[in-house]
Amino acid sequence: MEQTNPDLNMRLKAFKEQGYTIFKNVYDQDTMASWIRKHKQLQEDSLVKQQWWFANTCELAPKLMLPAVNNPLILDFAEMVMGPYVQLDNLTLAGFPSISKQEAENKVSGWHRDRWAHVPLGEDYTHPLSINAISYLQDLTDEYGPLRIIPGSHRKEIVLKDEERGIPHQDEVVVHMSAGDVVVTHNGLLHSGTPNTSGNIRYFFSVYYNRTWLKHTDNHNGPNVQEIIRKARANNDHRLLRLFGVDDHLQARANSGFLQADEVRWAEWAAADKAAIVKK
Repeated sequence: MEQTNPDLNMRLKAFKEQGYTIFKNVYDQDTMASWIRKHKQLQEDSLVKQQWWFANTCELAPKLMLPAVNNPLILDFAEMVMGPYVQLDNLTLAGFPSISKQEAENKVSGWHRDRWAHVPLGEDYTHPLSINAISYLQDLTDEYGPLRIIPGSHRKEIVLKDEERGIPHQDEVVVHMSAGDVVVTHNGLLHSGTPNTSGNIRYFFSVYYNRTWLKHTDNHNGPNVQEIIRKARANNDHRLLRLFGVDDHLQARANSGFLQADEVRWAEWAAADKAAIVKK
């Protein structure tokens, strides 16, 4: 059974080659404004002075955050990339304060690959163990700090010395994303932010997914997430259950014999999961 969405198929091809794809205009201004208000509230409520980085935000604000975690377009693509094994590793809402242009001159925020990655051993494409679906809540102008990517670095044995991790790279692409866009990155892709010199806060929203047999960083045991799990169970919604660490199909699918192409089998399983949902 082949995937039928031509746009997602083209994105998958580009993702395999480049290590990322950008979905335009996924979130509207009202949604992003609500996330910014939540960040300000979390700062006000925090016992830690000047805290900028907040995790476990689906537990902290489930009605506000669940639509982003469970975004059907992003999850359809995630299941094409990783199979129907997609789990929420962490949901992060962060702000980066501004610094002076002198401090930021010829600097990047820090080159890195993401959690569960490894340095590629060759040029063959390998399915990621995790992906990041990142949104920025303002346009990434030069002042706010664009995203920097080294295309194809998820398939190249690129390593950097300590002194090279904070400066621009000769093979980088500078990406001026718009507010509300979502960039999905392979965990092996080398990327970096750019220091913020706008005079305002640079807001960052990350939905990080991994495979369901890995540990997750966020705590899914809180009462709000447990209520999401309860409702998903009542609806027989396996995709939503998996997002929060409950994968009823894991043992069978992780020991399926692997005699079909991964993406063909994944599409069959994903379609079966959607068909099994109880409509209420």
